[in-house]
This record gives sequence, structure tokens and C-alpha cells, in this order.
Amino acid sequence: MDTDGNIWSWLWNVPQKALFAAADSPAAEKGVAGLTLLFILFVIGGGFFGGAESAFSAMNKIRIKAKADDGNKRAKGVMYISNNFDRALTTLLIGNNITHIAAASVATVIATRLFGNTDAVALWCTIISTMIVFLFSEMIPKSFANDRCDSLSLLFAAPVRFLMKLLTPLVSFFTLISRGFTKLTERFMKHEKAPSITEDELYDIIDTIEKEGVMNEEQGDLFKSALDFSDTRARDVMTMRQDIVAIDASLPNAQIIDQIKNTTHSRLPVYDGDLDHIIGTLQIRAFIRAYLKNPNVRLRGLLIPPYFVKPDALIDDLLTEMRQHKFYLGVVRDAEMHTVGIITIEDFLEELVGEIWDEDDVVDNDFVKLGGNRFQVSTHLICGEVCEKMGIPCPQGINPARPILSLLLEKFDKMPEEDDSVTVGDLEFTVEDVEDGKIDHVIIRVIPEDEQTASADDGQEA
Repeated sequence: MDTDGNIWSWLWNVPQKALFAAADSPAAEKGVAGLTLLFILFVIGGGFFGGAESAFSAMNKIRIKAKADDGNKRAKGVMYISNNFDRALTTLLIGNNITHIAAASVATVIATRLFGNTDAVALWCTIISTMIVFLFSEMIPKSFANDRCDSLSLLFAAPVRFLMKLLTPLVSFFTLISRGFTKLTERFMKHEKAPSITEDELYDIIDTIEKEGVMNEEQGDLFKSALDFSDTRARDVMTMRQDIVAIDASLPNAQIIDQIKNTTHSRLPVYDGDLDHIIGTLQIRAFIRAYLKNPNVRLRGLLIPPYFVKPDALIDDLLTEMRQHKFYLGVVRDAEMHTVGIITIEDFLEELVGEIWDEDDVVDNDFVKLGGNRFQVSTHLICGEVCEKMGIPCPQGINPARPILSLLLEKFDKMPEEDDSVTVGDLEFTVEDVEDGKIDHVIIRVIPEDEQTASADDGQEA
């Protein structure tokens, strides 16, 4: 006997026979019309609770808070729900479960009155009612609300707050149980409260809104530079020792004036003997004014005391200190008190917005500092020259005498396209301009030590 065939035949034929039988007995006499309307209302109610849960979970809290701060009453209601989300969620779950159970119960009554109380009727009723509830109380409302979460959260705020008050005894009871269970599990499981959003997630958000066209690439780079700013150290932005323009305190004033004529800087460090003995900072304009009044003016009397910093000092802290003490220029010294570079307030700003050009500066289009350890470099430059300008040693695996273009063509398996990138040592090369099969410029990023360490750890785990 083919048991499986009989079962499927039975499941198919019984509903058909029941439908014909129901046709001989008017549904109105059995109250089915009213029950059907009640079933529809419960399904709609389930859709409301499911959609509200999705809307409040996915809404943009920052955007809603801004509206609340502007006096929007509905937005204030949404913020109340957000601040008491555990109670709101309990309310929505209670409503959701009540409507789902009620819908299933009413569906069973309808099916029983129409087709009789049989196993087949119960089975088909369960299947059909589950599909209806899943589609119209869960999937469709939640998907719809997720796409329109901000506007729908404003719409749902008032009724949800009303239900929170109406169901206060039940909500308080279940919330108390939930919190008690949470505290109980925390005793046995170590749980550190994570931040609502991490720095890596912020980078992903910036990349996403760039792709969506909310901001352009330059604006995105500015935000990323601001995030990197607090992790950047003095050694990353300083002018290297070999590039320092300084004044020898032993020179006569006339020679100092000649030296000043050949510089575009507004302030210069002054040293006594060598750069390891910087004795102060000279304001060029102040010196010129004093010199015009008295050519024999004493240089040391015009100096601003030097401000010494360590190479690993965070520039975020340095900026605050230098502004408080009104220092524009700082001298970077190592543990042995040797001068390794100088930093200025302008260096900090360039870390955020890229190279700042004065009207007297000679613009170098072949090498431009973009900020955030990023540089725009012409591919015809030599690797060693580029590393020297960036203030870092040439990474292992890079020939200092080799052109950037030659290095890239070797590292890429094929002719690279715009935005293609490759990492060599602690340098990341990203192709920026490709015209007529020629790479004109690349963006070079110096990978921070902590990022290199994280990558190495991931590689070991893999």
C-alpha cells in the first residue's frame, strides 16, 4: 500500500470536500463573517506591533534627537521610547504575541465552523493562518517599516506610549523578570558593555555615505583625518631635522636680515652652536621692526622661549597646550636631548585639511601632503626621495633609487585601474589618476603601527 500517496491525496481532497459542504450551509448563520473581520483586525494589529518594533530599532536617533531639540512633540515622544526602550520593547512583544495567538485561535474557530473539527482541517488551518500571520503581521510590515523607520517612528510614538501606560502592570512584571535574568547571567558570564559604535564602524559609515552621494570624497577624507588626528604623534607631522631652517645666534644682524630675505617663514628657531641647542623662536616681523629702529638690536632679547616636545607626544594634546601657552612652534627632541625636528600649529591643521599654501610658497604638485599620513605623489619621483619627504626610512623591499611607477608596475599583476591599491612594507599605494594607460599620481598612506600589528595578528590567527 502506498502510504505516502494516500496521505497527500487525503490532504488534497479533504479541503475540497469541506469547501463544497460549506457551500450548502451559509457562513453568515455560523457567525463566520464577524470572526473573519476579527481575524483581519488581529493580523493588522500584529502588523502594527511588528512594524513599530522594526521602526524604533532602526530609526536614526541622531536625526530624531535633532527634531526633538527643535521642539517637535512627536520626536520627543520617540526619544522617550528610545530612552525607555526595554519597556517599549516589552510592550510591543506583549501586543505582538497577543495578536498572533488571538489570530491563530480565531482562524481555528472559523475553520471548525466551516469545515468541521477534523485533523485535516486543523492541519490546513495551522498552515494557512501561519502563512498569513507571517506575511502580513511580520515580514511585510517589518520590511516596510525598516525602509521608512524615521517617519513611521514619529507616527507610532503616541499609540506606543499610550500602550506602555495601559499595560504598565504587565510591562513592569515582565521587565523585572528580564532584568533579573540578565543580572543573574552576568554573574556567570563576563560581559563588558560595548560602545554603541566603534571607530572602525565610523569609517564604514563615512565610506557608505560617500557612496550614497551624501558627501564627496574630499569631505569624507576630512572626517577620516579628524578621526586619525587624536592618534597622530609629533613624529608623524614634524619637519625633519635636515629640513629645518634656523638662525645661528652668533651671526651679526645684517647677515640675519639676508637670511630672512630668502625665507617665507613667519617664525624661525634660533640656535646657539648647533640645532641641539635651540634657545628660542624669533618672530620675523618683530625682528625687522626692531632692526629698522636700531640695527644693533640684541637678538636674544626678542626670542620667545623654546617649547620642547617628545616625538611620541599626541598632537591632539600638543595643540591644546600650545594654544593655551600661545606657542606657535615646538622643538621635537628625543630622549638624548637631540633635536629631531620642529612642529608648528600649521602642521596640525595640515594634518586635517592637507597642505596649506601661502602666497609666497612654491607649490610642489609632485608631492602634496593630504593629511592623515596620506600623500599625493607623482609616479615619476624616486622612492628614496619620496620617503625622505615623508620623513620615514625606505621600507624593506623597496629600492630607494627606483621610480614609483616602476615599483607599481612590478607589484600589480596587470595595468592597474583607478582606486586599485597595493601594500609594500608599511606603505599603501592607491592609484589615483590613470589617463591613456598612464599612471600620473598615486596616494601613499603610511600605515600606523597599531594597524600593522592588528593585520599581523589576523594573519597569525588565519
